[in-house]
Amino acid sequence: MISVLQKTPVVKLEPYPHVVIEDALPQDIYDQLAKEWPEGPLLATVPHDNGVCYRLKADEMLKPGRVSKLWKDFTEYHTSIDFFNEVKSVFKDYIKHENPTLGARGWAKKSDMIWTDCQTVMHEPVTTTTRTPHIDNPREIYAGLLYMPFSNDTAQGGDFEIYSSNNTVNAVDMKKGRQIFEEDLGEVHTTVPYKANTFVMFLNNSAQAIHGVTPRTNATMRRRSVNIIAEYSRQSRNQMYSIN
Repeated sequence: MISVLQKTPVVKLEPYPHVVIEDALPQDIYDQLAKEWPEGPLLATVPHDNGVCYRLKADEMLKPGRVSKLWKDFTEYHTSIDFFNEVKSVFKDYIKHENPTLGARGWAKKSDMIWTDCQTVMHEPVTTTTRTPHIDNPREIYAGLLYMPFSNDTAQGGDFEIYSSNNTVNAVDMKKGRQIFEEDLGEVHTTVPYKANTFVMFLNNSAQAIHGVTPRTNATMRRRSVNIIAEYSRQSRNQMYSIN
């Protein structure tokens, strides 16, 4: 099986619904994905975040011959209605739609309610974080992150952090990527280490779904991960919450 949720994890509700899964994929599947990591196509993309972050999105991953067969199969499944329903079975009542119209970003119909994405991602080995504590786009339904570090990467940091909040978040700094204002930011609730085959997913059900990434130290190798996302299409005019 290629699903990152095949271990049927238990949802933790505090400070917001999320799951953390170690050894998410069978070892042979993970090893093959790591071996066939699409570094060439990734580094051929236009980088984001001031040249630090490369993303190969589903619109490219699903093209014939763009990536290996296993990576294409992995992308197809994690952008499918079957995976959406698997996520719904984990988070249950927190996701309200039953079998919505859905498609991978770049391949979806304009009329589809939900767009999905599966992105291979590489960050350059910098010592600062590109993602201070923030919240995601209110149209996003869920976001998952699979860590795939190089086996000989000895750097520290690059961990995913889940935060609590001091107040109800009503506004964020949009110029800094929906960064949380200091007075609203609580303590770190959970740290998910940048460790091979570790998967974290959270439900973007409120403006309290604050998260970030720790800076890396002694980094000499690029940081590898996979983003798995579902969000409401712009045409649907739906969103998970409202924010200023």
